[in-house]
Amino acid sequence: MTDTPPPKIPATALRILVVDDNESVTKTFGWMLEVLGHEARVARDGLAALVMARSFLPDVVMLDIGLPGMNGYEVCQKMRAEPALAGCVFIAQTGWSQPEYLERSKQAGFDHHWVKPIPMDRLENLLSSLSHKAAA
Repeated sequence: MTDTPPPKIPATALRILVVDDNESVTKTFGWMLEVLGHEARVARDGLAALVMARSFLPDVVMLDIGLPGMNGYEVCQKMRAEPALAGCVFIAQTGWSQPEYLERSKQAGFDHHWVKPIPMDRLENLLSSLSHKAAA
């Protein structure tokens, strides 16, 4: 028996795309999101994320900034230009916390700029609020 409370069951499962070049990050987030009752897909670079987003149509994209090739800012801007992703919530997940990076994230179209490691309760609270909005 553990003292950990069971995860909250979302009102509506969200489709979440996790984009990070670190395989441990994508596997861990993918697993955590599924435990929370959401559908998760992962991509390891910007081009793969763009291709996947067009077919998966995520509700949320958790996007690393420091990707090889096309960086997270470019990926976010390209996804924002896709009409099918108009309602998507974009979360920058990065190790970069300086003010210039926060401003650049805002300019690229991110809704949130979170510094790694992302606290599980913070993620769970945001996803829960989005899930309940989707159910309404």
